[in-house]
Amino acid sequence: MDEKRKLCFDWGISDYYGWGIYGFNLLLHGQMSNTFQIFPLQSTDFLYPLDPLAYKFITEQLPQPNTRVELKSHDIFLTSLGNSNQINIENKFRNIGVIFNETNPLPHDEINRLKNFEFVISGSTWNSLALEQSGIKTQTVIQGIDLELFRRAQKRYLKDKFVIFSGGKLEYRKGQDLVIKAFSRFAKKHKDVVLLTAWRSPWEQKIAQTVNQSNVCEPLIPSDDMGESISQWISRNGINLDQVICLPPTPNRLMPEVFREVDLAVFPNRCEAGTNLVAMEALAYGITCLISKNTGHLDLIKDQNCFPLSDQKSIHGQGKSDWGESSVEEVEALMEECYQGKIKINPSKARESMLNHSWESAINSMLTLL
Repeated sequence: MDEKRKLCFDWGISDYYGWGIYGFNLLLHGQMSNTFQIFPLQSTDFLYPLDPLAYKFITEQLPQPNTRVELKSHDIFLTSLGNSNQINIENKFRNIGVIFNETNPLPHDEINRLKNFEFVISGSTWNSLALEQSGIKTQTVIQGIDLELFRRAQKRYLKDKFVIFSGGKLEYRKGQDLVIKAFSRFAKKHKDVVLLTAWRSPWEQKIAQTVNQSNVCEPLIPSDDMGESISQWISRNGINLDQVICLPPTPNRLMPEVFREVDLAVFPNRCEAGTNLVAMEALAYGITCLISKNTGHLDLIKDQNCFPLSDQKSIHGQGKSDWGESSVEEVEALMEECYQGKIKINPSKARESMLNHSWESAINSMLTLL
């Protein structure tokens, strides 16, 4: 039997942020490959214990500390990439990038750096087209979801409430300011509505205050206690905190327990380089979703699987070509129609639209490319 080729990747392995979840599934499903031996270069960082079998398969693949991995010409090194990268290309083995970048178009020096890779794997059709227009050889691999984990269940705690969910790390690009503005109006008319947020991230001290760029809301004032800062921000924008539940950092494995309480999920994101993992999981769960019709979200929006936010104003600014500004009025109107029961997405339709996007399928697609 031929020796397995080595595949190294340089991003985290975790259960509470996007790249980490990607790394976890690449390691878990990749180690089952008959082609590659997987070597992650970063340690694990889990908020919640793994099940014993996942722990076994993960730890068996983790190299010992200070292990030196020798790569040969047919081995592969995957580099995580974003909007700005410092790249050191080694030609002794195959160098391939994995990218989620919202900046469009990229600066010329960044484009030239990316051309040094054999090719770059991007997370959405939109991202791939933007890169290819700059002459970068690109392949598309859409992220996966755990279809066994994200399955519909009955409400447990908030049966008498209409619960609106907003998820994703707090920043201008994700559009939580638009959610706050729409919900502040909507909640004044209905005392039985609740906003449930999952906005916390490891990078919040650096990026959360970018939400102030829009001037849609009263500004967020960051502090050492970002949970308190977020609560104060919501309150300053006219929302009664009795109508809000702000979650702490939450492991991916527990998100189904959150989703079971949700009636409507709102994703008015201004740009997604990938397809928005949280939105994919909400769809797989069968939740009625409002999803902005722009950038990477276009891969998610299918016939009758969600309500697209179609009123998209162009955003002007360097690197923001194709970004879209969702209409607060449209978001509020759809909140109202969903609350009144006038419109609803069939949960089976939403879930069916995600059935081809398991993590196993996504990782196998990547390994096939490699």
